[in-house]
Amino acid sequence: TSAVTALCISLTEPTSVDIVDRMMDLAPFADAFEIRADVVDDVDLLTILRAKTRPLIFTARSLSEGGHLRDDDPRRHALLHQAIRRGFDFVDIEYRSGFFDLMTEKAGRGLVVSYHDVSGTPQDLDLLYDGMCKAGADVVKIAVTPRSLTDVGRVMAFMKRQQSGPRPLVAIAMGPLGAITRIVGPKYGARFTFAAPGTGTGIEAAPGQIEAQELIETYRIREIGPNTRVYGLLGSDVMRSLSPAMHNRAFRERGLDCVYVPLQSDSAASFFTALKDLGLSGFSVTRPFKVEVASRCDEVDAAALQSHSVNTVAVGPDGRLTGTSTDGIGVVAPLLKRGPINGRSVMILGAGGAARAAATGLRECGARVRIVARDVLRASQAAAETGSESGTLGDIAKASWDVLINATPVGGGDLEEQSLVPGSALRRGAIVFDMVYDPLETRLLREAAAAGCVTISGFEMLLTQAGAQFEVWTGQEAPQGAMSGAALLAIQARAV
Repeated sequence: TSAVTALCISLTEPTSVDIVDRMMDLAPFADAFEIRADVVDDVDLLTILRAKTRPLIFTARSLSEGGHLRDDDPRRHALLHQAIRRGFDFVDIEYRSGFFDLMTEKAGRGLVVSYHDVSGTPQDLDLLYDGMCKAGADVVKIAVTPRSLTDVGRVMAFMKRQQSGPRPLVAIAMGPLGAITRIVGPKYGARFTFAAPGTGTGIEAAPGQIEAQELIETYRIREIGPNTRVYGLLGSDVMRSLSPAMHNRAFRERGLDCVYVPLQSDSAASFFTALKDLGLSGFSVTRPFKVEVASRCDEVDAAALQSHSVNTVAVGPDGRLTGTSTDGIGVVAPLLKRGPINGRSVMILGAGGAARAAATGLRECGARVRIVARDVLRASQAAAETGSESGTLGDIAKASWDVLINATPVGGGDLEEQSLVPGSALRRGAIVFDMVYDPLETRLLREAAAAGCVTISGFEMLLTQAGAQFEVWTGQEAPQGAMSGAALLAIQARAV
């Protein structure tokens, strides 16, 4: 079996003719196609085979394993049998189907034995793998549903253990938590990685499938190998982040064998349990974990120590974690472009890690800083730890300030049409800086511009702090132009 991981696009079109059309369209991206016969209304094997441009995997997935055919539907056995007889390159038969006659018939000629757990992660993955090898598998595919990043770590450890196992293994943790398993499979010799055809084209064949074009262009999946260093973004909601687009483009620009992946997590605790098995060389941290990660690093630099917040961690060869915060630089650099900071009065909305890092960086530059938040206790704690003053949201309109910084998520995501700043508080000539970067122009920035304020978008901060992260990890100068271009392209692609 070839050691190279094949990018296999899963096709879920409703008719055989549609399947043929999609194979033609996607041939430039695919190394193989998965034909999901359980979704096709009129399965015509000959029509599909005649149009073949890439190797084909044929399967008829059952309801209990995330498919569309009842487990006891006789068509499953009949379709799979027909596919074997017609000579499909690979036929995927579920381990729990009991179709051992079909497994015997296809063994040695492209038999994929698969197992899909749609509710959890089995305890003994190695035992399962052994049983599937014994069933005659040429390729073993095990897809599970992680309940936390701890489960994802278990899947990654399993991939490593079976890297030189008797049969090639495809191990996938489904859903957003498991994105890393779909991207780094080639590092551990996965025979296939399964991809979605693209936005708005059919349905994703399994939860968390990444589009083929994104795997190729953003993650450079065809260049990932045993020596690729893996970096990632830890947060509770990172699947829409621009960081993978920026960092992967920067790695490409500098010719580095590295990949940067989303690490969506339910808690910092489950991430740290999985950390050793995830095989990371470093990671970024976003909300809500910046303060908690700071306390778990083996060493933190002065910026992180003062702000009690970490957004960048380097992982040493011995697993030692060194934390820093580039959020302060991300705020200070764009402000310095607009004039001196010393002596300025700055109002920061929010009391999380980014607010603390901004306060620390600005205080070092001689600014007077006040932190205000809905949670007055958190605001006073963040202020005490960063040598700032604290207050309530009411101070935005009452107190005088030269610079206002929004370090809360208000203005993005589900809160896109909201702002914590009353229009009456916005004064001509003052600077308003919004850390939210999606959308590029928030309601706060629109209202500030209309009031004659100088505005700074969160995009500037994102770019500056990401560039500083890249330098921490690689020791090389960040290609800012390429990173900015990649992020803007990603924003554009979303708008389409």
